[in-house]
Amino acid sequence: MKTTILNKLRQIEKDENIEILFAVESGSRAWGFPSTDSDYDIRLIYRRKISDYLRIEPIDDFIDFKIVDELDFKAWDIQKVLRLILKSNSSIVEYLQSPIHYITNKEFEKSLLAIVKSQFNPRKVAMHYLGITTRKLIEIEGNKELKLKHLFYALRSVLSAKWVIEKETIPPMEFKKLAHLIDDNFLLDKIENYLKIKANVDESYLIVKDEELLNWISELKTELKAKAELISKIEFDKELINDFFLDTIRNEE
Repeated sequence: MKTTILNKLRQIEKDENIEILFAVESGSRAWGFPSTDSDYDIRLIYRRKISDYLRIEPIDDFIDFKIVDELDFKAWDIQKVLRLILKSNSSIVEYLQSPIHYITNKEFEKSLLAIVKSQFNPRKVAMHYLGITTRKLIEIEGNKELKLKHLFYALRSVLSAKWVIEKETIPPMEFKKLAHLIDDNFLLDKIENYLKIKANVDESYLIVKDEELLNWISELKTELKAKAELISKIEFDKELINDFFLDTIRNEE
């Protein structure tokens, strides 16, 4: 599959007249809890020629490709990526930590990660993950059954928020690293069992609602929200990010 993905990435470069700076796996495969039929969620950052950024007419800064044969490609222009960093977008941070790389540019990734860390806003990132948790709990509410993958979406997001609030650092992408934050062995055993089940079922697999685990998630979310509101806000360094953008497009091959 990796060869197929790499061939598609090179074709994208040619068709879109862009240079891919790096491409990684996101979603459940990178998080560590894929199902048997999980898509390959390939995310990439690219740059265009300098002349493209100087045109009067706007250029596309996001390319969303049709999913074909379980391959889901989405691409962000470096300019859009940097604007998202100014909004504390957590997706970019996650992509930089992906354990599965298809195209690597170590110097670029190291520099971009340094930018992300320098502009890391714990309050906004924690609130982002708690927002995801809230939405997932609302989706589950009122149902006797739920998709197993939705349980893990809620777990991962609330644990990411817990990591941010307790450590005030970027949370890891992989679920098992986040699970170390759980100090209840009974819950850990239960989650580990769900992980084993998920690895052998498809994305639509339903489980009976686990009220105990969902109540724990909900109570933790409420506790974390109160703590997140006490974290100080930070000011972004727009000049630093602007300089990085200019250096990146000047170094085009």
